[in-house]
Amino acid sequence: MIMIMFESSKVVEIFLKYEISKTKDVEKYNLTPLDGITNSTFVVAVDDKKYVLRIPGKNPDEINRESEKYNTSLVVDSGLTLPFIVFDEKSGIKISEYFDIYTYKKTDFNNFELRKNAFNQLKKLHKSGLIFKDNFKPVEVFQNITDITHPLERDASDLGFHIVEQLNNIGMDFMPCHQDLHHGNFVIYNEQTFLIDWEYSSMGDPYFDYADMFWQNEFNHVLNLRNNSLSEIDINTSEQIDKFQYFEILSMITWGLWAMRKFPEDTKGEEVLKKAIKLKKY
Repeated sequence: MIMIMFESSKVVEIFLKYEISKTKDVEKYNLTPLDGITNSTFVVAVDDKKYVLRIPGKNPDEINRESEKYNTSLVVDSGLTLPFIVFDEKSGIKISEYFDIYTYKKTDFNNFELRKNAFNQLKKLHKSGLIFKDNFKPVEVFQNITDITHPLERDASDLGFHIVEQLNNIGMDFMPCHQDLHHGNFVIYNEQTFLIDWEYSSMGDPYFDYADMFWQNEFNHVLNLRNNSLSEIDINTSEQIDKFQYFEILSMITWGLWAMRKFPEDTKGEEVLKKAIKLKKY
């Protein structure tokens, strides 16, 4: 109860500051927590309206909120995501109107139509011609969050350097990318698929987006899903598949190290890094 009252009082303070509401009575705010790995997110009901409030948590990496706001504004204008009301680029606090959305589950990618809609949104993004501000860079971030005194992390970082070298040899593209394609970042509103949560958006190579999407959502765990999906996004030649696999390993290294920093008491980060090293291509 004490924690709930603390959160409610903080929400009231935020809503008053940004003039979302003039209501000062904590008891007139109804908070419903939403699932999230990094941030504290709530559905806030007040004044017969509903909003979604994001209060950023601590991240192992440095997210540039100014870049996030700029990039999010671009994709709002392009119809690729849902709009926001407030975005404080200093604090990272974001307030949006509450939309009655359907959030993708991992199993939804087994459905051809839902998968195709998700792929189509990514293709629109990559081909949009938008110029994002720099933010999260998968080809660099692993260098900054590695604990080199940890043997497994050091091996994973060495592998990351090797992967980037190979990708430079193959050649990388420079397009607007989302770069955190967990299933929960695909939603449906009014029968249209949108991408949400652009914290890690930046210019990059679309292959990272697809590779990240595949392994985060366990495309390998369903018979033929991976191969069918590769064909659907036109990754067919041996060189294209090599590039995709390099990015897939890089994604695992990136988020494995991220998990080591964010959840040091958990073993998931170690498991991901071990899997990435096992998949290495020499």
